Amino acid sequence: MLEGQGIIDGLEILMGEAKPYRVHVPAGIVHLDEDEASMFALGAVVGAFGGVARQRV
Repeated sequence: MLEGQGIIDGLEILMGEAKPYRVHVPAGIVHLDEDEASMFALGAVVGAFGGVARQRV
């Protein structure tokens, strides 16, 4: 979902490493563990869609 919305450029998961998640963003590659990856994803989704969710029709 984050890649489809253009928030990230890609994601790799390299199991067996201390920080197996590689999130590709315009500034480079961010190395994350499972907890950091879940917080990154939550923050990115809230940042991208929080305003839309709060709009009143």
